This record gives sequence, structure tokens and C-alpha cells, in this order.
Amino acid sequence: MERVENIEKQGAVQVPPPKRSVGPFLIYYKKQLELMKSKGIVDKISTTVKKEIREKWMNLDEDSKLEYKKEACENSEKYANLSHNIPRKARKVSLYTRCAPNHVHLTVSNLNERQRFVLREMGFGSMLDLRSIQLNRDFCKWLVDHLDHNSCALDICGRRLPISTKDVEFILGVKSSGVDVSIVASAEEINHICQQHGVNVVGDIPINLLEGKLKEMKTLGKEFVGCFVLFVLGTLLCPTPKPYIKRSFISILLNIDEFKSLNWAKLVLDFLIRGVRKYKEKNRVGVSGCLLFLMVICRK
Repeated sequence: MERVENIEKQGAVQVPPPKRSVGPFLIYYKKQLELMKSKGIVDKISTTVKKEIREKWMNLDEDSKLEYKKEACENSEKYANLSHNIPRKARKVSLYTRCAPNHVHLTVSNLNERQRFVLREMGFGSMLDLRSIQLNRDFCKWLVDHLDHNSCALDICGRRLPISTKDVEFILGVKSSGVDVSIVASAEEINHICQQHGVNVVGDIPINLLEGKLKEMKTLGKEFVGCFVLFVLGTLLCPTPKPYIKRSFISILLNIDEFKSLNWAKLVLDFLIRGVRKYKEKNRVGVSGCLLFLMVICRK
């Protein structure tokens, strides 16, 4: 019986997929071209021939065009009926994210010792010790699907795992107490900060721009600290699915002297929860937030 089935499979004729239907003008164009070739008027298709056929079509009255429109309509119906029966491969759902710990690790490895010292003093020493980790996107998608954004907890195999800012501090090493990070500023203030820090772009800020500036910087001032913090926010702590950091985040640099006393963990967790909520409620393929945090905490 298996042998018969195998023979039938081997002898089965592979039916090619139906050709997509074309519009009335293309039907007319092909027929005119065949007619011109059969009469020996043209040997090959040229720009002049195409233009001539197009002009003929434009000069046709609606009644003359009607037969081509009917044929196009019939072909379209045939295609719809045939293509409906063709089995399609299931689309692989992928989770889009710009959370890239390995990217941060590579950038940090190029900083000099004095720059590293400044970042440790500002409370970002944990970013310097970050290992090169490749996210498992399938696993991340599974975690996002099992994260209850309303109660801020992971539901894993019948076990409920609440998530707090203390967990963010424990895993990412950023402060979980102090003043909330403010992302509020007027358009004038944001433009002024951009000029101060040499980020002269309109709209959201490209991550590669910040990365390029960090590679060139050898200084230790506020411009360096601000550029590094924006880069880390856009690639690890508060990334979006796009290669940009939101322009509103520039307002964080208004409090650059208070970075050490800010509650960065709350910013990270709130941003992740909002990202997961939008991902689920708006049926998106990309999610905002630190997925590295989710990967690590589920193994805690």
C-alpha cells in the first residue's frame, strides 16, 4: 500500500501556480504586439513601438475598450478561484526588537579607562560589565506572550512570577530608588539640548549616529555621558523596534547632573510594560522594552 502511494506521489504532476491576471491595457498591448509581429511590422519591441500602442489605446473609445475590460475581469475571477485552492506556507511570526546587549558590549569595549571611570561614578558601571549576549527571539516572543502587563507578572508553566523594579536593579544593575526619570520638556528645550550635545537632527535620533559619536569621543564631559546614556537607552534599556531613540528622551539630559540619584529601574520596567501592552492590544510584530531582562529573570 505504501509502495502504491509512493508511486502515485512520484508520478504526480506538479501543477504550476496560476499567473496573476493583468489589466485591460496589458491585454490590448499583448494582442497588438502579436498582430504587429505576425504582419512583419516589427521584429523587436522598442520604445517607439510601446509609445505607438499606448497612443492607440488612449485614442480608443469606451465601447472598444469594453471587450478588453471584460476579458480582464473574467481573468481576474479565474485567478481568484484558482489561487484560493493553492496551499500556502504558514507565515513564520517573528518578534522584532532593537534590544541588542551584544551591541552595547562591543561599544563599551572601545571606551578608555577614564571614560569608564566617569560612567561608574554616574551609576552606569553595570553597563561596562555587560557580556555579549545574543537574544533568542523565539524565546523572547514566548516570554512576551506570557507576560501579564496588567499585573506585571510572568505566567510560566502554572507559576506566577511577579516583576518589580528591585528585579530590574538586581539583573541590570541600575538604581531602583530615588527621583523618577522625567521625559518632559518643551520643543524649544529639546532643540536647545540637541545643539548642546551635538545631536543636530530633525525628529527621532538614529542609534548609529550616537554610536558614531561615541567612537570618536575621547572627552569625559556631559556630552559624552549624555551620548552614552541615550545610546544605552536606545539599544538595551528602553529600545523600540526601530533603529531610533525617541526624540522626547533628549529631555532626560536636562537632569544630567542628577543621573546618579534617578530611578532608572522604574523607567526600564514601565517602558517594557507599555511596550508589551501595545504589542498585544494593537497586534504588532515589534515590541519595545528590555527583552534581555525578561530572558534573565525567568531563570531566576
